Amino acid sequence: MAEAPRRYPQPMTLHPQIAAFAAQLDDLTRLLRGQGDRLWSDRIDLIHRAVADSNYNGVERFLALFDGEDSFADLTLADADAQSALVTCRAAARAMAQRLAKEEQAGD
Repeated sequence: MAEAPRRYPQPMTLHPQIAAFAAQLDDLTRLLRGQGDRLWSDRIDLIHRAVADSNYNGVERFLALFDGEDSFADLTLADADAQSALVTCRAAARAMAQRLAKEEQAGD
């Protein structure tokens, strides 16, 4: 008698807004790594992993990167094209995170 094929759990489907935010974080990580920045790319990669696992803590952690001195908002890249891409990508990711945070607060 043939053995039944093993079934592995399917990865959880992310809410479209969370999936879009995760993709934006991935873009940020790739951009920063491409420019040789390990500090911020590693931080954002950890946050990306949390978000990709549907962990809301990742949204809070991303928004916290904009607080205080030497925040993520202060980061500049030497390459003008990369800096322009960073400004656009960072603003989009921040707007997505703020929207998700607002929705989370409204649900409480």
